[in-house]
Amino acid sequence: MGVGYEFYNVRAKVILVFNNRKTLLNAWNKVIKWWPDDWIKMRFLETNHSYEFILYGDSNFLESTWVFLKALNVSQHYMTFKADYEGAAYLHLALYRPKRDSYELELFDYRKKVTDVLFLKEPLEEPQDGIVLRSRSIIHGPNQSSL
Repeated sequence: MGVGYEFYNVRAKVILVFNNRKTLLNAWNKVIKWWPDDWIKMRFLETNHSYEFILYGDSNFLESTWVFLKALNVSQHYMTFKADYEGAAYLHLALYRPKRDSYELELFDYRKKVTDVLFLKEPLEEPQDGIVLRSRSIIHGPNQSSL
């Protein structure tokens, strides 16, 4: 899974990019579509020249909490998204398809509006919920510092 950004609409898009159609469809049909928009949480945890993207939500329908987690290098697109963020972003899904020396993104019509977005810095200054703390542990190991 990758993460992309698009800035051509009133609200910026955060795009989850998958390289497998079945995985993308399962992510939407079995998880994301069941998250009420106002229960979705998007966290960006910055550490030096990288950041961790953490996306999760709750649902009365799903029996467990699903988390989409990715460690990424800070890019100009991310910095633009962060600077232009104005209280909400649209979450979209796309399929990455290689084409000879290039690639193509197939953007799906699936969309969620996310208003619970936080930009956090390492070390965490405020207590965070268990999902953020567990995500850090998964990426960095239980005893490693991300600094």
